[in-house]
Amino acid sequence: MVESSWSDFRRFEETMNRMFENFWGRPASRHLLSSGESGAIVPAENREPFIDLAENDKEITATAEMPGLEKENIKINVTEDRLEISAETKQEEKKEEKGYIYRERRSGSYYRAISLPSPVDPENSKATYKNGILEIKMPRTEIKKKTPLQIE
Repeated sequence: MVESSWSDFRRFEETMNRMFENFWGRPASRHLLSSGESGAIVPAENREPFIDLAENDKEITATAEMPGLEKENIKINVTEDRLEISAETKQEEKKEEKGYIYRERRSGSYYRAISLPSPVDPENSKATYKNGILEIKMPRTEIKKKTPLQIE
């Protein structure tokens, strides 16, 4: 049953890729999924971390799930209206025992960019990372008064 569901999803993905190719007149830039070595379905290219946004009168807080990373490998860019998070992870495991060598390499990346619901102050934003959870606090700025323009 599960294998059938993945087959259905793959057919759906192929159909959507063909639709985009027909619409744009060029091949789709990437496929959503690829098969891992063990046959498991894994995301292709970047993983998008899950992000929760909370907003109050003073700040916007973004909380992202990014397990298995070191904080040094996470990059955050904040502008007045946009938050961008990216990270690279590379791991290598090697065991040498009698008669064999076991070596495994893994790498992956995270990327997510979102528009913020209100303007923020990038200079005074702060980020913390603990137990795989990234928290970014961005102070809100006042929305500047709109000035009506007269058409000449």
